[in-house]
Amino acid sequence: MKLSKKLMMVSVAALMGVSPIVANGAVNNNVVSAASKSKVNKTYGHKSRVTATKTIHFVNENGKKTSKKAYKNGKYTIWLVKKINGRLYYGIQTNGKYWIAAKNTKGSVSYVSAGKTVTITTNGKSVKVKEAKKHASKKHTTKKHVAKKSTKKVSKKINSKKKTKKIQSTKLVTIRKTHVYDKNGKKAKTYMGSKKWTVIGKKVNLIGHGSKTIKGVKYYALQPNRFYIKASDVKAK
Repeated sequence: MKLSKKLMMVSVAALMGVSPIVANGAVNNNVVSAASKSKVNKTYGHKSRVTATKTIHFVNENGKKTSKKAYKNGKYTIWLVKKINGRLYYGIQTNGKYWIAAKNTKGSVSYVSAGKTVTITTNGKSVKVKEAKKHASKKHTTKKHVAKKSTKKVSKKINSKKKTKKIQSTKLVTIRKTHVYDKNGKKAKTYMGSKKWTVIGKKVNLIGHGSKTIKGVKYYALQPNRFYIKASDVKAK
């Protein structure tokens, strides 16, 4: 009887020593899950560009530091915006692999959320977020001459839209290691603020903003009139 009581006491003590470790592990998993599931907003792409105000490592979608660095005065196109551990971060690739803290940049980034245009402005010290108000619809009038004027305005807008050539975006993925080229078809010396980004690895997701033939070779535009990638090095998703 005495031996059995001692064994029971040892078992209870062992369980008490193990249970806090299991609880801590569960809390850590919840923190990582919350960071990775934060809402991601897609920006206007090439219209959203910033400059890094300091040399700093990029982080992944969970806020963990990566081996890649953002260099001071380097220019980056922002494709994604989300909060990681309560702070605003910018995604420099469409696949969300590398993120930089908004407070470490200067520039302007815009995206649409709930029908409103959200603009984030940074200066390397502060982050300002501004939402554009929805425009109130104008009241209709029964006067014939006003109706005629509005009809003319609408027809002018339709005609102007027809004349404007829309750039169609295409989702791409690299099928081999490839180079970034300038508008003249020459290998770019820098891309996104660094020489090393001028070479893109295999199976990297990209967005092509229209195509262009340069010296008989077809290219997709990464940034129209600035940076291109050979069509033969990628395939449409």
